[in-house]
Amino acid sequence: MKQSYHTIIKPTPAGCFVGWVEEVPGTITSGRSLEECRENLRDSLQLMLETHRDEARQNLDASCIEEAIEIEVREAPASVH
Repeated sequence: MKQSYHTIIKPTPAGCFVGWVEEVPGTITSGRSLEECRENLRDSLQLMLETHRDEARQNLDASCIEEAIEIEVREAPASVH
């Protein structure tokens, strides 16, 4: 299953890039190039989601109901620089 997330990548004065995922606090990374930052974001997001899922499932028992939900998320307006 593929899901989409929104990222923000900001160039730094040192010529590197810092990026984070809007929907998952704590998912932040950097890279020496834009592509490296994007790849690091994918890795960081994957790790965060796996960690959150593992933590959430620690107390599962037979009484728990597992199911997926879908929501509509409005796009944030583009910011003006």
